[in-house]
Amino acid sequence: MKVILHCPIDAPGVPALSRRTPLVLAPFLGSTVLSHALTGLAGEGVKQVRLQAGDKTAEILRVIGKGDLWGLKISGGLAHDPEFSGARTVSLDSLPQWPDIALWTSYPTWFKAQLTLMERLARMRVGMREQRAGVFVGLRTRVAADAQLVGPAWIGDNVFIGAGAIVGPEVVIEDDSYLDDGAEVVGSIVGPGTYAGSFTELKRSFAWGRELLSLETGSVTEVQDRFLLGEAKAPGFSISRLWKRWQKKNSTS
Repeated sequence: MKVILHCPIDAPGVPALSRRTPLVLAPFLGSTVLSHALTGLAGEGVKQVRLQAGDKTAEILRVIGKGDLWGLKISGGLAHDPEFSGARTVSLDSLPQWPDIALWTSYPTWFKAQLTLMERLARMRVGMREQRAGVFVGLRTRVAADAQLVGPAWIGDNVFIGAGAIVGPEVVIEDDSYLDDGAEVVGSIVGPGTYAGSFTELKRSFAWGRELLSLETGSVTEVQDRFLLGEAKAPGFSISRLWKRWQKKNSTS
């Protein structure tokens, strides 16, 4: 079975999501929309995928490879190639597994799609467990004993959540992120590899590195103080150092 997969690289309803990466590679519940879509297509028995993403096709192919991860053969090229004559066409305005859940109409739509699919995708993810009602936690994630977790919440792999932090409800914390002591995240998304400093408050926002996007207005702010918000792997920034500092502080208190 063959599919021609149209991948939007931007969309008028969510222009800021394509600032750093083609739209289909934006974070989405532990992976990307494209990765989830390829998983769904492979599950349907699709064997070959012809990717269509305009001048971003080569960039996307460099990220996802040739399809070995999904047992697919993925290529770029012309949609009217005779090899793909009669192939089914799929557009990633929604995931092929859930065509009734729109993705890119607006920022609230994109966020709502993640809340809607959270439990389904969490139960499909290897190693993710439901730590308490509606709170899904990934592998190698450390949560301070007095942190407050309220579902629905997705907390990915290799995440650290410090003492007194508040996470949820309606939250996605992507892989490799660090929430320092007292940080509060409600109704928001924290992108992969993002650091939120002590007592930082995120509400109705998408924080990815230093960029802070309002899910209500679409405005984007670049936070200059990296100890409020920043890249967890930025030069001079060490999660292991922060972890040791946290252990020392709590062992003497």
